[in-house]
Amino acid sequence: MKSIIISIVAVGGFGALFGALLGYFAEKYKVEEDPLAVAIYEVLPHGDCGACGYPGCKACAEAIARGEAPVDACVVGGAATTEKVKKVIEEFKSKHKN
Repeated sequence: MKSIIISIVAVGGFGALFGALLGYFAEKYKVEEDPLAVAIYEVLPHGDCGACGYPGCKACAEAIARGEAPVDACVVGGAATTEKVKKVIEEFKSKHKN
């Protein structure tokens, strides 16, 4: 019985230690994302088809946010997605005026 308790305490201790280390390093090495790219990505269809010329919807959203791709880059989403992207960009610009 004593060996079972020792095993449980050891595994629990290692779990707590590694969990704390993962939490610390997740905060220390966090990658900041462009909020406009995230907002654009949310309105894209998430098909990751590559029809836009980018390897997925996330890459397409990042390119649109940087101005490297037109707002109608997502051909799968059609006109409805283009309008949503335009609306997101307009809202973002109105909120973040300098």
